[in-house]
Amino acid sequence: MKIVVIGGTGLVGSRLVRKLREHGHDAVAASPSSGVDTITGEGLAEVLRGASVVVDVSQSPSFEAGAVLKFFETSARNLLAHESAAGVAHHVALSVVGSERLLEIGYFPGKIAQEKLIKESGIPYSIVRATQFFEFVKSIADASTDGNQVRLAPVLMQPMAADDVATAVGRTAVGAPLNGTVEVGGPETFRLDEFVRRGLRARNDPREVVTDPQGRYFGASLSEHALVPEEDAQRAETRFEDWLKAQQPGVAAAVVSQPAPLEDNEFRVAAVPPGSASLVGSVAVFNVAGRFCATQAKCTHRQGPLSEGPLEGSTVTCPWHGSQFNVCTGAVLRGPARDPLMTYPVTVDGEIGRIEAGAPAAAKTALQTA
Repeated sequence: MKIVVIGGTGLVGSRLVRKLREHGHDAVAASPSSGVDTITGEGLAEVLRGASVVVDVSQSPSFEAGAVLKFFETSARNLLAHESAAGVAHHVALSVVGSERLLEIGYFPGKIAQEKLIKESGIPYSIVRATQFFEFVKSIADASTDGNQVRLAPVLMQPMAADDVATAVGRTAVGAPLNGTVEVGGPETFRLDEFVRRGLRARNDPREVVTDPQGRYFGASLSEHALVPEEDAQRAETRFEDWLKAQQPGVAAAVVSQPAPLEDNEFRVAAVPPGSASLVGSVAVFNVAGRFCATQAKCTHRQGPLSEGPLEGSTVTCPWHGSQFNVCTGAVLRGPARDPLMTYPVTVDGEIGRIEAGAPAAAKTALQTA
């Protein structure tokens, strides 16, 4: 069975494609880096030819409210129209638990609009709503950081591993269409502040997490149950403590012994899993399917934070204005940026990665042309 995964090179998509292939399915990863663009429609007719199922796990390249809404509406309309023409029998979309309770955050009106278009399309569908990912613990902290403090409300949450999200989406994709929505969450319930506190401690992050009932989540105030799924939601298997241990093999995550301190240009390989990025000083380091690439941290257009933008394959999208770059060569793939990124060689020595930010220009050029 041919299954096309839109956003198939991202955090969830790459895992989903791998799992589907392991189970004998013809899984095709589709993304702008592979010539498939749901905004322009480029490549859609070709990639959907012969597809039985389409799974959409794509992400908006910007998190500004208007841009998110435009992305999900345009992308969904183009994708669904091409699916109808191709005779696709099942459309599966990944969404977020509690989207209708989080409309104060600009991302979620876009997801609600996407879900509405799917339901009205006439194509048999399934919507999988997942809770927050373990992998987002740093992003959640960063959004609520003031100086050395992270102020978060003690509301309930039920986070899960991205790998378990991929499993839930894959299980739905190979089944019969639900023509409805299923929710999935992690096996444990946490308070938001405690979840982030444990996550930062395991990363040896020195920031102090402060329990603040008025603390905001990506700028929004939260009710007690805004982030948790319904009682009949599916439960993922991976526990947070086990996930943390897997990020630091051989180390008990709950009581992490102090490892040797890192130099300013160093990072821990386990802290940057495939499909993710991290800020190391003034440099952004990206894990592209196990290969580490590093660039200047800020977009050449308006200095947007590239380490916070979505990464699909080797393509990062600036979260401010949507410029796209190849993180391994620095090349501009889409404007409004016009100037390429400075790139830096990365070496890996066991569990430690090192960014040679002071490497001579020749070495940088060699990496750009690799």
